[in-house]
Amino acid sequence: MILNNLQWKKDEGGLMKKINFTLFIILFISTALTAQWKRVYGGSTNSFIIYQMVEHQGYIFAATNGAVIRSSDRGETWESTNTGGFGASIESDGSRLFAGLVFASGGSTLVYSDDNGTTWNPTNITQSQISEIRVINSGLMYAYSNFQKFYKSTDRGETWEEMTGLPFTYTYSIFVTRSGRILIDNYYSDDNGETWQQVSGSVNTRNYYTESDEGIWMGGSRLYFSNDNGDTYQQISSKQVLSLVAVGSIILKGTTGFEYSTDGGETFVEYNEGIHTIRKILSMIYDGENILIGLDGPGIYKIKAADLGISTSVEQIDLMADDFHLYQNYPNPFNPSTKITFSIPSNSHVRLTVYNIAGQEVVKLIDEEMNIGKYSVDFNASNLSSGVYFYKLQADQSIQMNKMILIK
Repeated sequence: MILNNLQWKKDEGGLMKKINFTLFIILFISTALTAQWKRVYGGSTNSFIIYQMVEHQGYIFAATNGAVIRSSDRGETWESTNTGGFGASIESDGSRLFAGLVFASGGSTLVYSDDNGTTWNPTNITQSQISEIRVINSGLMYAYSNFQKFYKSTDRGETWEEMTGLPFTYTYSIFVTRSGRILIDNYYSDDNGETWQQVSGSVNTRNYYTESDEGIWMGGSRLYFSNDNGDTYQQISSKQVLSLVAVGSIILKGTTGFEYSTDGGETFVEYNEGIHTIRKILSMIYDGENILIGLDGPGIYKIKAADLGISTSVEQIDLMADDFHLYQNYPNPFNPSTKITFSIPSNSHVRLTVYNIAGQEVVKLIDEEMNIGKYSVDFNASNLSSGVYFYKLQADQSIQMNKMILIK
């Protein structure tokens, strides 16, 4: 019945695409019915709260109600780091790691590490419950305390000053869009926080954000979507959303349970098989191969993305390559490597080039004839200095360009 309802666009080689997609559907049904989440951190007492998680230089770090913990094997095993308190937030600028603490025996509640969490350095912030830290760009960071205080740093988090005169007093999430717009609560800034504009209409308070190829997603008491970079939003669902992650058109949604979309948010699938106690999902990570979720009590669970039909197989790539598109590099900011993904709708001569902020060519990643499809290229910038760079995709007469930030 599923296959009979599919509509196919006629094109050269279309028969092979239909066969490949049919095989994909069969594989998805057979694997999804048996896929199980596996608990990789936690216990039977349901007392392990995972507030935030982040990838940093090959490790995964998590801020929990017991400690800031880390994993060197993609979340299979975990160990504590000695931050001097238990964690409420975690952030990376690519080379430096930051942790916000609920309280700290040493006095500093925002600390940073330059050796992957082995040792931690204090800052001048002593306000408790630092629940959010965000790298805005290479010269600016924000932090927030649950005692309704905002801070900023211009020296990579070594010293901080309190921000005053803001139109908002609290937040759950500080987010930076691909264009550089800062989103906090129901306000946005296009000038690094010098001025703020309020979002029109009735939307959430204390929001969570992510950005897919389709636009901005905002969670909270409800789920909203914006296709104009956060100027306006439309309500998608009345269900509470506590965490959001997007990569391309794949969207992961943490509610009281886990939901995901592979079609840009048109439809969501709920999947909680193997989770012993289904509770609120506060944090998530998707590394392209595995998905990790952090829950409010049961700890951390892990599943292979392919087991949910989230895959980057050749068949799926062919089917998605029906337009010319240059995706945002991931991760961004990065140090020193990032992945650039693009799609071309027909056989073309493709050039993918990186430029510095002065418009000078830095490296040409691709300059060759390529077939229709979706491709990913790894870009290593270990020989470049920190700063803003641009990458341009040209396929015959079509051109797109995006911005990326290298932070060392």
